[in-house]
This record gives sequence, structure tokens and C-alpha cells, in this order.
Amino acid sequence: MELQIDLGRLLQEIPYLKMLILFGSRARGDTHPNSDWDFAVLYDEELRRKTVEGFGWFRDIGIIGDCLNLNSDNIDVVEIQRCSELMAHHIAQDGKLIYEQDPGLFDEFKKNSLLSQNKIDDIINKSRTRVYQFLREQGL
Repeated sequence: MELQIDLGRLLQEIPYLKMLILFGSRARGDTHPNSDWDFAVLYDEELRRKTVEGFGWFRDIGIIGDCLNLNSDNIDVVEIQRCSELMAHHIAQDGKLIYEQDPGLFDEFKKNSLLSQNKIDDIINKSRTRVYQFLREQGL
């Protein structure tokens, strides 16, 4: 499915958007009938704080859905500033750029976020160790 985007409306509704990336199965092309739409966003946090009050930032999923003509129930949004380094790696590895405020922003993100296989293995092993430790502490 080719994404159709109302970019003018998207930027009017989310003026603090610096970058929008499609990632996951839709970006890789290995979808199944129940595949959702995974998007990563990068925000200008200062402008966001001035623009959005309270939990108003929840509205961004609906706006992204409307501007891309997608059902927002089938959309997941990851904030790049708040995601793990492993998630950032997957976004950088598989992501398809939809919008960048400044040319080169996506390339810079990829350069800074792609991890070596050794680093990925280290992250996974540390996570596995923490899970096993937690399970032992719970008597499981």
C-alpha cells in the first residue's frame, strides 16, 4: 500500500514534528493481514511543551492517522527521544523516511543509531540476565 500523506495538514496540526519514519513490517515489506503501522517521531521538545497542554500529545496518533488516511487504532508511535537504543537501531535499520524538517536529519539519526552485532548481542544478553534474575527473585 502506497502511503498518501497530507503533509501540510500534518505540519499544521503537529508543528513540533521534526521527523516521521515508517518502520517495522510495513517498511520491510513483510506484512500479514493483521499488521499494524509503526511510526517513529522526532519532536522539537521545546516547541512541543509550548504547544501541547496536559495529555494533549495523545492526539498525535489520531492526527498521523488522519493525515495518512489510516485507522489510528492500527498505528503505534515511538518517540525517538524516549526509545531504547535497540529500538532506535531497528528504526534506523528498517525505517523509511516520510518527513524530515532538515535535510540530512534521518541520515544523522541512522549514523548515530545503527549498532554493531556485538553491541546488539550484549544488550540482549544483559536483558536476558535481568529477566532471569527477576524470575529467581520471584521464586519462579
